[in-house]
Amino acid sequence: MDKGIYTAVGSINAQRMQETNAIHELANVSTVGFKKAYQIALESYRVDGDGFKTRFLAANAPAGVVNLTPGSRIATGNAMDIYMNGQTVLGVQNEDGQVGFTRRGDVRVNQNGELALVTGELVLDDGGGAIVPPADQILSISDEGVVYAVDPEQEVAEPQEVARIMLRDASGVSLEKMEDGLFKVLGQPAGDFETGPNAVSISSGQLEGSAANAMETMVQMMNGVRSFELKMKLVKELGDLGDSNNTLMRLS
Repeated sequence: MDKGIYTAVGSINAQRMQETNAIHELANVSTVGFKKAYQIALESYRVDGDGFKTRFLAANAPAGVVNLTPGSRIATGNAMDIYMNGQTVLGVQNEDGQVGFTRRGDVRVNQNGELALVTGELVLDDGGGAIVPPADQILSISDEGVVYAVDPEQEVAEPQEVARIMLRDASGVSLEKMEDGLFKVLGQPAGDFETGPNAVSISSGQLEGSAANAMETMVQMMNGVRSFELKMKLVKELGDLGDSNNTLMRLS
């Protein structure tokens, strides 16, 4: 009986990872550009330790690949808000100076005069450098990712190209999340990567909504509670059955 209990308890422990991920998704239902990056498969592994040759451990095997399925479009009317089309991702720099990628597109000028996301990451140009647009200019970003500046004091002013933001097509690679939520190529250190075969493009005046769905996540959590209750009931029944067998053996 202990073999069945061992496997059931292992499955219960593995399910905790699923519950933690569900809570994380629920907390990011309203986060701009949030992407799911946790696919799991419940697998059983034979335990080869001494005394456990016939024991099996149920455990989650996480894939960890970022799901770039496009989210909903949120119209903002702000020329510096961008929505990445297809599997286009935006290159930014985190606090540690590493290059990462994101689908978040709320670009602003920070207190140092550099283009950055609302969350603080610097938006990089195509060569990996910071973008410092001219002060007191009206900025916009084209569908190709080119930042333009216009002097508002001139009656007739031609837009001046400032820089081209780092956009990469991720259709040819698998991305995983780093601890800060930015993406990098799966199994590789943080940094730039060669863009894929598809043309990169954005839509200005729009943001991408979160990929997490509150209703779907709540249903998953409720199913997890039911599954947990069934497993606990199974462990109890196996334990009671084991006690009954031990009693019969003593009587014999």
